[in-house]
Amino acid sequence: MKFKKVFSLVLTIVLAFLILNVSMVKAQVGTPKLVVSSVYWGVNPAMPSTASPGDKGVTLSVVIVNAGDDFARDVKGTLMIQHPFSYEYRFSSENSSSAEFVTNGSITKPAGDIAAGRSFTFQYTLNIAQNASEGIYKLLFKLTYRSARLLSEATDTFYIDVPIWKGELHIQSVITNPAKVYPGDTQVTLTVFIVNSGLGSVNNLKVFLELNEPFKQSSTSSNEAFIGTIKPTQATQARFLIDIDEKAKPGNYPLNLYGFEGSNKYLIGLVSFIIAEKANFIIVEAKPTSFQAGDLGIPVKITLKNNGSVKGESVRVKLLAGNYFSGTLTDFLGTINPGESKTALFLVDVDGKTPPNSYTVDLRIEWIQDEGYNLNDTLPITINVTWQYSTVIIAAILAVIVVAIFLFILKRKGIHLKKPI
Repeated sequence: MKFKKVFSLVLTIVLAFLILNVSMVKAQVGTPKLVVSSVYWGVNPAMPSTASPGDKGVTLSVVIVNAGDDFARDVKGTLMIQHPFSYEYRFSSENSSSAEFVTNGSITKPAGDIAAGRSFTFQYTLNIAQNASEGIYKLLFKLTYRSARLLSEATDTFYIDVPIWKGELHIQSVITNPAKVYPGDTQVTLTVFIVNSGLGSVNNLKVFLELNEPFKQSSTSSNEAFIGTIKPTQATQARFLIDIDEKAKPGNYPLNLYGFEGSNKYLIGLVSFIIAEKANFIIVEAKPTSFQAGDLGIPVKITLKNNGSVKGESVRVKLLAGNYFSGTLTDFLGTINPGESKTALFLVDVDGKTPPNSYTVDLRIEWIQDEGYNLNDTLPITINVTWQYSTVIIAAILAVIVVAIFLFILKRKGIHLKKPI
């Protein structure tokens, strides 16, 4: 009886010790716990970047932390891809290699073993569609791992926030070269400064300046410019070459500046373009306008009037008359105020071989305006040239006429001249 009691007591102590030992072993085996701590674009958490529509090869970093108390073994991170995101999948065969962009699929990256309290950063290289909308996208992210207690693989699922920001372009300032632009100016350089005030980049940017009368492009595509990428807060410039019609009226003209990102077209803003007024010269009188071939030193007076509202200084005029005309063909008129008229004097020689005809000659006017701008204009004048007959020819013609009249009178009177024997 005593033996049974002693045996029962020993058995109870042994069982208690075994149970206590198992509990202690169990307490010593921890559990891993993986969580997503942060998500950012780029590779430097201290200086994260942004992602925008049209970006290629941008890095999305996903940071995970083992918040448990044991190793997470054979950790893998799988990012589920959906529009507007894609990734480049490369594959090769015996003779070639190629790549394709996958928009519906997944990317799995290994992380190995992660100790308790440690972190790991998964990095995924992605492309973003050009037509992507701005906003926060939720992508499915899966973590698979093993632990000392879990013989089978465990999976934790998360939805991570992935932001896409668009750029926002504004016209910062506009300058022209020359600083003042007048009707008739050509090859004018228009520089537009553009700033990105948005949160995202603008990619593959081409800008287009819409030109209507009185403007036109100086050469093919001189109203277009390719810029490429403008990052947030970055400023850039676009240069255009344009011509202004001679008949343009002074004033402030708003020009539409458009941006193109792929097939997406949008208005960036209005470019303020100012055309300044210049002195407006007209020909009030020109005399004479008829000449004879061989004329020498013929005084020609041309009266100019400033029909504009600004004065022209150091006005100089020149008669561009061609090869048949020479002489003193320039004159200096000085300052011509608004509404004032002045007369230029030329001494014109006409080549004796000049064919009789009507000729259009140009009066070129050059002047200084607005404290240093050299301007010019050209006005047409029509002149007529006839033959110049000598006095001998005229006398011979008159003699023939007199003889003809004399013979006619004699014939009427019946008088016949005797022929000499």
